[in-house]
Amino acid sequence: MNKRFSLDQTLHQIGGWYLTILIAAAQLIALLGAIPGILSVRANAEFSEQLARGLSILVPILIIITIPVIVGLSRRLTPTVLKKLDFLADDTIRLKPEDDLDAWREITSLNWRYGILAAAVIFADIVIVFLYTLSHTEEVASTLQPTTLNASDPVYVLTGGLVALFGAVILSVLLIERFTLPLRQILLPKDFETQLQGHRGLLLNGKLLTLTLALIAIAILLLAPIGYQHAVRVLYGVSSSSEIFRGLRLQSAIFSVMAFLLGIGFAYYVSRAVSGPVYELIDAFNKVEKGDLSQRASVTATDELGIVTVQFNRMVSKLETLQTTLEEQVAERTRQLAATNEVGRVAATSLDPEKLLGKIIPLFHEQFGYYFAAIYLLDPGGRWAELKEATGEAGRVLKQNRHRLEVSGKNMVGAAIRERVPRIAQVASEDKQRFENPLLPYTRSEVALPLMVGDHVLGALDVQSTREADFGPQVIETMKNMAGQVAITLENARLFQEAQQIIKEMRAVQQQYLLEGWSGFSKENQNLEYRLGDEPDEESKRLEVPISLRDQTLGQIVLEGKEEWTPDQQSLVDAIATQAAIALENARLVSESRQIALRERMAAEINSKVWSSATIDGVLQTVIKELGRRLDASSATVELHLDNTIGDEA
Repeated sequence: MNKRFSLDQTLHQIGGWYLTILIAAAQLIALLGAIPGILSVRANAEFSEQLARGLSILVPILIIITIPVIVGLSRRLTPTVLKKLDFLADDTIRLKPEDDLDAWREITSLNWRYGILAAAVIFADIVIVFLYTLSHTEEVASTLQPTTLNASDPVYVLTGGLVALFGAVILSVLLIERFTLPLRQILLPKDFETQLQGHRGLLLNGKLLTLTLALIAIAILLLAPIGYQHAVRVLYGVSSSSEIFRGLRLQSAIFSVMAFLLGIGFAYYVSRAVSGPVYELIDAFNKVEKGDLSQRASVTATDELGIVTVQFNRMVSKLETLQTTLEEQVAERTRQLAATNEVGRVAATSLDPEKLLGKIIPLFHEQFGYYFAAIYLLDPGGRWAELKEATGEAGRVLKQNRHRLEVSGKNMVGAAIRERVPRIAQVASEDKQRFENPLLPYTRSEVALPLMVGDHVLGALDVQSTREADFGPQVIETMKNMAGQVAITLENARLFQEAQQIIKEMRAVQQQYLLEGWSGFSKENQNLEYRLGDEPDEESKRLEVPISLRDQTLGQIVLEGKEEWTPDQQSLVDAIATQAAIALENARLVSESRQIALRERMAAEINSKVWSSATIDGVLQTVIKELGRRLDASSATVELHLDNTIGDEA
């Protein structure tokens, strides 16, 4: 974090010059890679004093000139990168939308483009030194007749220069890739497609092939001149054999070790450049596997590993988006189910339609946040859909005005009732079947669902929103379920009220029957009181319990005692009174049944005797005798009125 803060501070101060300084620093450090080549030239060439003096002046001058040239040309490779970095220091600079893509292309391709540029410039320096050495060698040869060893000096300069070129360029490329890593992370586009489209780094196989060939060339160019030089010395007898072989062995060992160490250094650096992103990617994999989908691997490589990292980040981003979307869908679905359950819970708390609707309709605003919700019920004639309950101030005004909609008219509620299917207007202004209510000016989408129980339509549920296309498939399905629950609840409430009315009427009939039955029974039985015990005194504690049956009081039980009656005793008396009422009613019904049976039997016997008489006098006499005898009458008369005349008497 501190390093990133320091880098940001630096970029805000110097802008694009930061990249220029990095390239210059890498170029200076890369001079170390040229040391094996310089040592090779010193070990193999035998310069004259004049040539050596000239080279000691020429080579530093070329180095001093080469570094600024390479740095200056490198700035031409990254114009958009420099522009974006300058923007951090000066926000008045205007950037284009395509600058992100161009900057990413430039920074990812900087390594190999810089390598080609540096190799070309350094090779030009080597050619200059080679030509200078060659010209000086020819000049010396024309005057002093040098040996063959002196004639080989330009070749040694060329081979040593190539070694220096390979070492310096490879080292500078590796350093620039390492130094520009923070800049690549800053310039990394936010969009994954742009990251992939703008990736222009040298692929891994190209890097390894170039490095391998360069190391082979370095080894050959370091060792070949040594063998050639000592072979010439042997042929021309410049030195003794033992001295030549000692020098050959020593130089071969030194330069072999040097080439080996150089190869190890470059190989280690490349392996670290490969293993670092791999380990970071593995670490990100492990964290993602544990469920942390917010993890993103840093895009540190410019080869296939960088592409793999971008693809990995894109995959994890899609998974995170998918998980977030699924979580949002689950949360939304859970909310919808909770709202449906809440409607069911509220519906179970009341069987009064008015109270029920007053509790259910506000849930659409509370649970879903909709602008307006209303319930319309069909009138008995089925022509009008009458507003029964609605939300908000508009709903209150509409209820006061007894708002209603014609079922056959131009409105969504009527259409839903007629067609018995939901009517949806995702863009309210474009639906020609809508009724534009001036009290609801902010409606942008609307849905009307029929309230159906089986094939019977009770009315419609109307919901309106201030957002367009606010009723998706899941919302519509939830609304249908809620409308179904409301319809069933309303139908149950209606049936319950009808059942309550029937029960009330039956209870009134039963009470009237009981009242008439016991009134007649009381007249026939004057002594309907039973007493047990002594006469009560003034200090007695009195307990009166009514004897009731079907809300009709038949009598009462009166108990008197010296002590207060306990709740348990009162409960016992209540239970006995209830059973006594049932028993009394059963006894009255049995008595009434016996009387009815007796009358039926008496009527049957009289009818039997009446039908056995064959004459009018016999029938009349039988009727009078049987009724008088069975009813214990003192006198009986029967008259027949035929043509206003009085018939026979008996």
